Amino acid sequence: MWNEVNAVALAVALVTAALPASGADVLRVCLAADDPPFSTMAGDRHGIDHDVMAELAARMGRTMEAHWVTIPNRGGLGKALRRAFASGECEIFAGVPLAEGRNDDLQEQGLAASQPYLSTGYALVVARGSEVRTLADARAADRIGAVSATPADLYLFEQQMNRRPYGSNEALLSALASDEIDAALFWLPALARVSDGGRALWPGALRAGEVRDARLRAGFVAALSPASTLTSATLDRTLEKMGRDGAIEAIAARYGLATQ
Repeated sequence: MWNEVNAVALAVALVTAALPASGADVLRVCLAADDPPFSTMAGDRHGIDHDVMAELAARMGRTMEAHWVTIPNRGGLGKALRRAFASGECEIFAGVPLAEGRNDDLQEQGLAASQPYLSTGYALVVARGSEVRTLADARAADRIGAVSATPADLYLFEQQMNRRPYGSNEALLSALASDEIDAALFWLPALARVSDGGRALWPGALRAGEVRDARLRAGFVAALSPASTLTSATLDRTLEKMGRDGAIEAIAARYGLATQ
């Protein structure tokens, strides 16, 4: 029989349903505000890191709450990490890069992090009319391009290859398209931005798997706030499963990034 007790119970249930998720149900994630294809607050597509963290949260039975962070010119990522965690803004900072397996900012601040959930790097891209097909061919070529002052540029210099430095990825791509150079070492995330912008490479341009040097690769991890109740092991279990079942590769592919 309907009575006052039932009425009170129903009212409590309705109020509870209308309340926002509790803190334990929300995964607060900091993301760089302008770093496509990894993360961007602009538009409807928010980037690989955003989508990976949203899937991670869902598999942990939580809802992701994105906090967009502008990486300062002075202090860079290290300053952004310190501010985000000191303010309590988030418990995870996604998309922290590792170079040769390490990140100085993480080490200096003593921050725990997941294992790399994404790996990418430089790839060999050949010009429209080039006969270069392999890295061995590139070593013998007359004109190999790279963006100046990058790991790829340094690699070409150390390998004593006939390097041609360019000021930007756009300039490098134009040089390839016009056969100004024979081939280039191109940062794959930059190619993803080109692809996501609707500009397609010519057939056979990308020579996947040719560049294997660890100095030309980067991994990306999720850093944990010292105040987080999560552990890196907890993150790793879920992220590893997402890697095994192809979820992360599928997310990267949606943004045009070849993980090779």
